[in-house]
Amino acid sequence: MNATEPGRFLRRLASRNLGLKVVALVLAVAAWWFVAGESKVLVSFTVPLEMRNVPKGLTMTNNPAREVEVRLSGPSSLLSGMRPSEISVGVDLAAARGGRQYFTLDDRAVKVPPGIKVQRIHPSSIEVILDRTERRMVPVSARIGGGAATRKRVAKVEIDPPSVEVEALTEEFTRMPVVYTEEVVPDRTDREYSATARVETREAHAKIVGNPNVRVKIEFRK
Repeated sequence: MNATEPGRFLRRLASRNLGLKVVALVLAVAAWWFVAGESKVLVSFTVPLEMRNVPKGLTMTNNPAREVEVRLSGPSSLLSGMRPSEISVGVDLAAARGGRQYFTLDDRAVKVPPGIKVQRIHPSSIEVILDRTERRMVPVSARIGGGAATRKRVAKVEIDPPSVEVEALTEEFTRMPVVYTEEVVPDRTDREYSATARVETREAHAKIVGNPNVRVKIEFRK
């Protein structure tokens, strides 16, 4: 192979499908000019505010804004068909501590599709109060439904497990000596009845740790 052969090879390669390459280049340039020259618009959306990564052993005891207004700018072709579900706004509480603190909402807290810019968020900051929780084992009691006649026939109730672990504020435990199951309504009273029931907590910040279900077995009088 002489010195001129590589040059001839490259020229032949470049000349292959030359028409398609020219068309692709023209389309790419036209698309760029269309996007670059398209009018920019401003649109506002109201979207949910997500509180993420609450540290273990803490719970949020105030009620910060659950929705924020996000003002976006971008090409009209992108924003005209945009839905609020394509936007997410979140506050990362992973590094938060107990007590009262404020978190700034800026464009770093907002996720939007490419080509869209965040111009404004309202409110621009939120107050968060985090209080410490503790965990205790709390006895479970079954709520028996079916009317007074059914409850009068109950001879014995067994719950497995008899207690569950609950996470709550310290003062909530003073109002929660026991936790109750959802209502269990026997479909017969002539023999033993058993069912799986979910344990419920009525305190605002209390929650069951682990499996919230227990087995309720009811024995009736003969």
